[in-house]
Formats: sequence, structure tokens, C-alpha cells
Amino acid sequence: MTPLRFLRDARELFALHLEPSADAAARDHAVLLCNPFGQEAIRAHRLYRVLGDRLTAAGFHVLRFDYYGSGDSAGDDADFDLDGAIADTVAAGNLLLQRSRAGKLSCLGLRLGGNIAALASSHWAEALDQLLLFEPVAEGGSHLLALQQSNADTMAGMFGSRWRIDPALRQFNLPDPGGEALGFALTPACKAQIAERIGLHQPWPGRARNTIILTPQVDAFTVWAAKRDLLASPRLHVAPSDSDIDWATNSALNTAIVPRAWVDHALGALTEAVHA
Repeated sequence: MTPLRFLRDARELFALHLEPSADAAARDHAVLLCNPFGQEAIRAHRLYRVLGDRLTAAGFHVLRFDYYGSGDSAGDDADFDLDGAIADTVAAGNLLLQRSRAGKLSCLGLRLGGNIAALASSHWAEALDQLLLFEPVAEGGSHLLALQQSNADTMAGMFGSRWRIDPALRQFNLPDPGGEALGFALTPACKAQIAERIGLHQPWPGRARNTIILTPQVDAFTVWAAKRDLLASPRLHVAPSDSDIDWATNSALNTAIVPRAWVDHALGALTEAVHA
């Protein structure tokens, strides 16, 4: 495991390069893990750690990284925005290809991280080999409203009935209900980008030889993906995620955060691609 600091323009980003295990035959294939946003990224930490361990044990190079304004990268959380995260993802993928010298690049992302991976996929010179999306966001506007409601529910749980009857308490602790998501800033620019660029009304953004989407909204994503450019995404499969994890709320703390079926699905898709 090699910690890295790298630049994307003037933005300093942090990453971890996980090399293939010593007892595994190194593959000509690298995998970029794309974080979700805010509390969902914290909840997903263990899942991503397990994915990294399993992938390196199978001989893949793996890069985990933080977008600008998140995690261990530079910047405040108010500096995070969707367009910047997409550009950070492209830079991280280029870094991984440079360090691993792999001939194939694949991306995996959970929740908003899946949308970011899909939106970034058209920016590399070569199409991704595999694009693996775990419960990507279907509609940006609805996602923002859900984050706002989760934030309000969490505050109400902390303060009990006082939260409902005391407007001064609400104003002091949450002056801008739409500007924060469980402790993470959501700027107007970031919210506008998410609302405008993420939605099943938009053209399918992915560019990969094979795409797998695990989602509870199978029918909606199937209809959306059927309208895709077949030259950019020739093979695409939508399957149920079979998960009841609420990644954006404190209730996730009491839930199994590593859906083993997802890990097995990712390993199966990537190793099958290697042998294809």
C-alpha cells in the first residue's frame, strides 16, 4: 500500500495505491474505486477496504482516492462539487494507469460515486473495461431532498420534541436546511450540478465495454440503459441490489455495511473480463 499526494491542476489530492498481493500473479488490469459523497462515503469505508483487499489478492492494481474537499485531500468540504469530482476521477485514473502500467482500467462506484464514475468514463482515451455501479443515484434532485430529510431527521432525533417546537433551536443548529447533509456542506453550485446532471432523463453517460448496475430500481434503470449508445456501451446488465442499507443515515451503523454478494459480483465480473 503506497500513500500518494498528486495534483490535478492546483488541487492536491490524496490516494492509496494498492499493489497486487505478493502471492498473486499481477494482472494487466487496474481498478479505480470512486467514493460516494459525505456520510455515505464514511459508511462505505469498510466496503471499499474489503473490495481493495479482495481485488489485490486476485492480482489487480487498485487505487482508492479522495475528491478535492473530501477525506484526506486538500480543500474544505464546501470546495466539493460534482464537476470537480469528475475531473478528479479522471486524474486519479490516469495516475493509476501510469503507476500500474496496466492495459485495462475499470471503475467501481457506490451511490453518487457510481454516477461520478459513469460521468468520468467518457474522458479517458480508451473505454473502460468494466463499469460497476452499486445503487447509483437515479435522480439528483430527489437525492438532494433525501439528504436534506435525513439531516432533519437526525437533528430531530438528537433534540427530541424540542426540535419540533423550538424554531430558535432549529435556526441555530441548521440555519440553511438545504446547505448541509449530515455534517457535510452542500453549496448551491454543487446542488445545481447534481440536480442538472444526474437523472434518468439525461442521456446514458457511460463508456465501457461492459457495465453492471446493481440497483433496487431495476425497471427504471433498464429502460434508461436501453436508450444508450451501443457503440460506447455495448454490454450492460441491470440486476437487483437486494440490499436494504440506508447509506445516508445513522441507521446504517446498525446494518451490515459489506454486502458480500456485491463484492462477489464485482470480483466475478472483473475476473471473467480478464479471462474473456
